[in-house]
Amino acid sequence: MLRTIICDDEAPALELMKAMLLDTGSIAVEGAFASAREAVERINAGGIDLAVFDIEMPELSGVEAAAGILADPKPLLVFATAHPEYAVEAFGIDAIDYILKPLDPNRVSKAVEKAERLHRLIAESELDTVPEEEGTRADQLSMLRIRDAGRFYFIPQEDVIWIEAAGDYSLLHTEEKEAAVRRPIKLLENELPADVFVRVHRSAIISVPHIREIRMMQKGEAQILLDNDITVRASRSYRDVVQKLVDGI
Repeated sequence: MLRTIICDDEAPALELMKAMLLDTGSIAVEGAFASAREAVERINAGGIDLAVFDIEMPELSGVEAAAGILADPKPLLVFATAHPEYAVEAFGIDAIDYILKPLDPNRVSKAVEKAERLHRLIAESELDTVPEEEGTRADQLSMLRIRDAGRFYFIPQEDVIWIEAAGDYSLLHTEEKEAAVRRPIKLLENELPADVFVRVHRSAIISVPHIREIRMMQKGEAQILLDNDITVRASRSYRDVVQKLVDGI
């Protein structure tokens, strides 16, 4: 069960979100708040796995409230709002999902499924980047060290197909498994070689050698087909990056 805080200044929307979350059978609601400040205070007391915020609220916006979360580890964040223009801002602070109102139970259920998957991966594994030592061959790949169930093993960066944002964590996907590194995706992006790993969405980095097909969509978006039958959506904010990939293939 994901221990969850909900925050929405409109009582009907707050109760509806609470009901839909409980209906998934995977949520334990630890608090439902109309006040963003009170929600943040409860989150900072610790023990919360997931926080669901409305974005447009009179006291603090959901994004402003999320910036005040100091708990360690921070909960996974989901935003819900009737204003689609806030989506880019929401993903800018590493929210794992964005739900557009009016609320749809299937869409809420998908957000919970994603939160469950990310929470499980974070709990099961943790990665740390291992820098190359001085004197290693120039063509030697940096390795990623994975801790899983008390064991450590290593994977080369070339095995990573794509990387997914999960709040304070990033999830690395290979052909064989998924694992978590406790590092926000924007920091991990700067640590990885830019000629190999490319950010195509606020919540996704892809490995260029694993690209199999790029499908250009309307409004500047794209679908990128990777090895292992993985499809990652590239947002229009990264259309210039995608165009460079197309030109280089």
